[in-house]
Amino acid sequence: MESELNARILLLNRLAGRWQARVLSGDQDNESDAELLISGNGGCQAIEWVDPTFHVRWVASERWNEADVGTDLGADARWRVPLQHAKESGRVMVTRPMDLQGGGRGLLVFVPVFAENKLVGFLLGVFRYQELFYSILQDVGQNYWVAVYDGDEEIYGRSGSDPRRAEVWAEETDIEFRELTWRARVWPRPETLANARSSLPNVAFLGGILMAGLLAFAVYMGETAHVHAEVLKREIAGRMQAEEVLRQVQKMEAVGRLAGGVAHDFNNLLMVIRGHAALSLSYSGPDNPLRQELNEILKAAIKASSLTRQLLAFSRKQVLQPRVLDLNSLVTQTAELLPAALGEDINLFLDLDSNLGHVKADVAQMEQVIMNLVFNARDAMPAGGKLTIQTVNSYLDENWARRYPEIRAGPYVMLAVHDRGHGMDEETQLHIFEPFFTTKERNTGTGLGLATVYGTVIQSGGCVSVLSKPGEGTTIQIYLPRVEETIEVAEKPKALPGSLQGNETILVVEDDDAVRRMTRMFLEINGYIVVEARNAADAIQLMECHKGSIEMVLTDVVMPGMKGGELIERLVKLRAGLKVLYMSAYTEDAAINSGILGPGSAFIEKPFNADELTCKVREVLGRSIVV
Repeated sequence: MESELNARILLLNRLAGRWQARVLSGDQDNESDAELLISGNGGCQAIEWVDPTFHVRWVASERWNEADVGTDLGADARWRVPLQHAKESGRVMVTRPMDLQGGGRGLLVFVPVFAENKLVGFLLGVFRYQELFYSILQDVGQNYWVAVYDGDEEIYGRSGSDPRRAEVWAEETDIEFRELTWRARVWPRPETLANARSSLPNVAFLGGILMAGLLAFAVYMGETAHVHAEVLKREIAGRMQAEEVLRQVQKMEAVGRLAGGVAHDFNNLLMVIRGHAALSLSYSGPDNPLRQELNEILKAAIKASSLTRQLLAFSRKQVLQPRVLDLNSLVTQTAELLPAALGEDINLFLDLDSNLGHVKADVAQMEQVIMNLVFNARDAMPAGGKLTIQTVNSYLDENWARRYPEIRAGPYVMLAVHDRGHGMDEETQLHIFEPFFTTKERNTGTGLGLATVYGTVIQSGGCVSVLSKPGEGTTIQIYLPRVEETIEVAEKPKALPGSLQGNETILVVEDDDAVRRMTRMFLEINGYIVVEARNAADAIQLMECHKGSIEMVLTDVVMPGMKGGELIERLVKLRAGLKVLYMSAYTEDAAINSGILGPGSAFIEKPFNADELTCKVREVLGRSIVV
């Protein structure tokens, strides 16, 4: 039961996640999402959108809504206190039991929604006890009477009229949900007692103490006791596994959000550090005593940029450029580069399926995935040994989809890397994909190799599986969706522009003052004329008032008030023929969906230096197609 309750909260979390990168305005699409969730989420009676000032902005399900549109929830302590806690902690808050406005008793769930580390509002879920527990316990109720209590108050009941039977057969257990504790009571219906061969239902929801009571009942039933006990054991084991999967998914999502936010903000700082160090170097003479120190600053910043790029890969915020490819070819090409890095003690074997299907992924990132897996296997065999890379077609069924919520059942391609090293225990396996977790000696690894593998594979629509036992080696399997499309021919690298200099006017839109100034300096030292805006509103006003020409807009993807894509739509209406270049440490904009670069969108990833920026600017200005 606890896992089912948490699953309903997770659905609200997932809905909040869909909107994290949006500037929520209460449009019909958002309400449709909410209505769809209500229809498929037993017990959720209504979903409401609450803005950062605690005012209700829209409601899905008018009948059961807790407050009308426009209501100030901050005026009532029942709503204000959990909202304030959710705002300050960034965590989901669940209220104590209360009388609902739509009738009956229930609880409210407040899910804070953030975009670019700024609170943009809350999802309010309304759960009525009677419908909530009925949706969870309807299968149990076929053979058992059930009652749930909050203290002495019965908040849910499907019970018979024979108190003696309840007294003799009833079992009770506590249900822990967030900071709430309920008491569940269950006893068999008369027909269940009369039918010794009836199948025991899914009562494992009610916890371990309930299992003991039902096992006692199975013993009383005589010849069917062992069958009933085994059913219960299997159900309990399944529930425990489902709860563990849920906890692991929640943990990885939370760590991913944290890693992505830190990497994004840190990249902005690194861009300023790298930029000023590079400019200072260019202005200092060869005999300047500070040149060596400036070089060290620049090298350290570049190394830090590599670490943040790996964090972005783990958090699934990196920008991917996927194309259809043959993993066998990629493995073969990558393997040719490995012998020197592996050393003489490692014997590399390739076991490749000759009929392997195609996948759609970012070539550079998949090369990195293969190398990270191989280097991890190498390090697990300090005395040397056999290292195998295998590919094979596979089909993942519904059982896999339940174990890995990020995938759907269907055809996949598996790539596995197997070593005969020291192996891992179960506790270590739970943490190997977390950033900075490592079993290696200090200063011998960053702890980001497998985290990068995990993020890249998940972002590519796949999953990662680990098979390992202490002393028996490790196999890490990655599964990517199989596609029927033909392999795309890679484009030839574009020739660099003859000169990075220019005299065009460029509008730079960036809400971070230091990054905006740095970007302006990069462009101006190469001859460009720069006008700048701190946000979308300033950019629109500047475009309306600026008398001279503006050939290009360089804009951050996600900004307060309006996304970069929305801003461009407004600006293009004001000036036809405008060229566009997006920039960001990562992007969640609809034009670059889920971190995947959309067709026709020119993009540069932060942090960049002056040459990288001006090279990209010349490329975009030279395009004949307006973005």
